[in-house]
This record gives sequence, structure tokens and C-alpha cells, in this order.
Amino acid sequence: MIKGKYYELIKYTSPSVSPMIAAGKVMKELEPECKVVFIGPCVAKKAEAKVEDLKGAIDYVLTFNELEDIFRVFDINLEKLHEELSTQYTSKGGRIYGRIGGVSAAIENTIKHMFPDKANIFSSEQASGIKECKEMLENALHGKIQTRFLEGMGCDGGCVGGPKSIIPEEKGKEMVDKFGNESKVHLSAKNRIMNEFLRELGINSFEDFNDREKIKVFERKL
Repeated sequence: MIKGKYYELIKYTSPSVSPMIAAGKVMKELEPECKVVFIGPCVAKKAEAKVEDLKGAIDYVLTFNELEDIFRVFDINLEKLHEELSTQYTSKGGRIYGRIGGVSAAIENTIKHMFPDKANIFSSEQASGIKECKEMLENALHGKIQTRFLEGMGCDGGCVGGPKSIIPEEKGKEMVDKFGNESKVHLSAKNRIMNEFLRELGINSFEDFNDREKIKVFERKL
């Protein structure tokens, strides 16, 4: 939307790739032969995986509806399967990305932790759904917004309101918040396992994020 209609705002847009692309790129860097399958409620992810400068990070994209169909066709009942417990290393900040306000909260909490002297200057505004996103961008274009960080989610409520969700938006938000609160890691910056992955990528300190070459898997040219 920004590239197509609000190009004047492109210079203010974060060059960060989406969590889907970032995760895929990291896995491909660490295990080049692996196949990456993304599963979610978003139809747009199918197109994103094919974008020229992002191709290769994700091999296949399935929606929740498609996965539900697969389970039904093969008569797979998850409730009857043995649960294999694994180490849960995702931070609360990462887990709540899927609902509106989650990205803003994650960034604000990280700033408070890493730059406490600058925390008071952070402010954010959220837009839920295409209509609100357009209104927010129009306001930004005409200098009517004073906040420093704008978070726009194309689907109402965020990813939890995606067109291929299999539960209501409010229930999805409730489950996302519950999942976030269950994490033993509040901040991604304090995620021990994630920091180990970063070291394998040659990122050994916060200062290394100033090296564009080292963090290229997390960014794209806009």
C-alpha cells in the first residue's frame, strides 16, 4: 500500500522483512537444504513468498483452512496424538505480534529495557484493517500525526482476523495473549536460544546490528 499509493512515506518505513521471511532466511542460512513451510491465517503470505527479492526463504505456504482440510482427509485428530514437548524459546514480544498492538508493545518494552533514558520519547499508534490503515497513512502524509511509530495491520484485529482463520478474531486475540503470557522470556533481547542463533549468523553483540552485511537476512531494499 505504501509503495503503491503513499510512496512519499517509504523513507520512513522500516526495511525489516516480515517475521515469516526472517524466520525462513535464518533457517536457510543455518540449514541450507531444509524445506520451510509457513502455516497461518493469511492468504497474502502465498504472494509474499513469491516476491522476487524474497523468493527462496519460504518453500510452501499453507493456510489454517488448508491444514484443517489435510487433517480431515487423512483422519488426523490432534487431540488423540501423543504430545511431544519441546523447548519453548519464543519471547512474549514475538508471540503477541499476531494481534493489533503486539508489534508496538514489543518495541516499547525493548526500548524500555535497552534504552531506558529514551523510553519516554517513544509513542505509537495502531490501525486495524485496510480502512484504518489508509486513514492513518493519509494523516501521516499530511502531517497530522505526532506519534513516532505507526503500526498497521491489513486484517481487522491483526493476523488473528486473517481471512483463513478458523476461530473468531476475539478468541484468536485471547489465545495469542494467553500464549504470550505463558512465555518464560519476556524480551527477545534476553532470549538465550535466539542469541545463540544470532551468533551462528555472525551477530555477536547489539553493535553488530549496525553492520548492514551481517543483518542482511533481516532487511530488504524498499
